[in-house]
This record gives sequence, C-alpha cells and structure tokens, in this order.
Amino acid sequence: MRRPYVAACIALLMALGFSACAPAPASPGSPTNDTAMTVNGTPVHADEFRYCVGQVRATVWDTASKKGWAVDDADPVRASRAGELLVDRAAARCTDGVVRRQGAVALTLIDDASFESLVERWSADNAAREAAAQAGEVLYGPVEKTLEQYEFQEMADAASEQEKADAAALTDDPEALDAAIRARPDAAEGLDMADTADRTIAAQVVAREMFDSELAQAVSDAEVTMNESWLSGQSISDLAGS
Repeated sequence: MRRPYVAACIALLMALGFSACAPAPASPGSPTNDTAMTVNGTPVHADEFRYCVGQVRATVWDTASKKGWAVDDADPVRASRAGELLVDRAAARCTDGVVRRQGAVALTLIDDASFESLVERWSADNAAREAAAQAGEVLYGPVEKTLEQYEFQEMADAASEQEKADAAALTDDPEALDAAIRARPDAAEGLDMADTADRTIAAQVVAREMFDSELAQAVSDAEVTMNESWLSGQSISDLAGS
C-alpha cells in the first residue's frame, strides 16, 4: 500500500511562487463557484483556481515580459501563450495543494481535503488568534494570518508529522535504515553509523528525502482533469484580474 503523501516543504512552496499579496478567495459556495478541474476526484472550484492563479501570476507575467508576449486582458486564456502558461502553472499549483491536503486527510490531521474546508479552518484560526490577542495572550506571528500563511503552516506541520513517523520507523528497523543509507549514502555523510545518536540523525535525513521524493511522485501521478468548457469561457482578466 502506498504511503500517504502530505504537506509542505519550503523549497517547493517557494518554487511554486507563494505570495502573501494574492487576492483573497471568493467565498466557496458562491454563484461563481464552478468546477475548474479535478485532482484525484477532488473538485477544484473557480474560487480555488483563482487563488492558485494569484500564486503564480507574477512569475507568469515576468516570463511573458521576458519573452515579449503580448498580454491582452480580454483574451480568452486558451487563446494566448501567456494565458496558456497561466492556466498550466495555476493547475500545477492547485494539484500540489490538493495532493498535500489529501495526504493530510490520510494522516487524520484534517478531515476534509476541500478548499472550502481549508478556508473554514483558516477563518477559525484567525478568530481564535484575535480572541487570544484581545485577552492579552502572547502570539507568535501576526494576529491575522493570510490564507497563504495559514496553508503553509498547516502543510508544514503535516510534513513534520509524516517525517517524524518515517524517521521513527527507520530507527526501529536497523536493517531498513542500513538499506536506506546504502541507497542514499549522502544521508550519512559525516555520521558514524555505529553511534546511536548519529543513526537517529541519519534516519531523519532519509525520512526528509523520502518525503520530498514521494510527494513529487504523488503530484506527478495525480489524476488531473481540466474542465475545458469552463476554461474556454474565461478571459485572462476573469482569472487574473486587470
């Protein structure tokens, strides 16, 4: 059985263009909440897709500028190179987010992989932080987190839980850890594998590498279906704003 794939690694999030300045998503369940795509059967609605567009928009416009592509906000997204790139990168960003949440569900860290549920958890967390601030309690980070900040932390926490579980399993199985080190000798570089503390460190390094590799594979293997009838009716400004 394949292990669950979860959560957030900083380098991958940065590569996907996480931006604290992206526009807030529309309320899930609104009239514009059409399905833009599905990932492993989980619907990605218009509000989520536009959220993902907000994450990648700056890098897409930068690429378009460097390549000299004309960008007309009124163009259908499927009728221009910039629009195609915007859709492709937003779809990749959404796929990554859904796969991470599906993995977190498999770990029973959250109970719903939908974007609507993510927004609800974010809103509840902000309400709790506001109440704590009003009560004079010490808070780490801002009183009100952006959705990007909350999502990053939630998935980072899930990744940590997965890596700790994997590292513990390797530590408890010396033969498996030794086999993993033979396959990844760099993980034990500078460590004494006869030393218990160093073996624990090696297990942690291997677990982190396993997580990164398996998350990337899970994202690559995800079953993604684009709703082309919905996309065909969207202009660049519909998705990215003016």
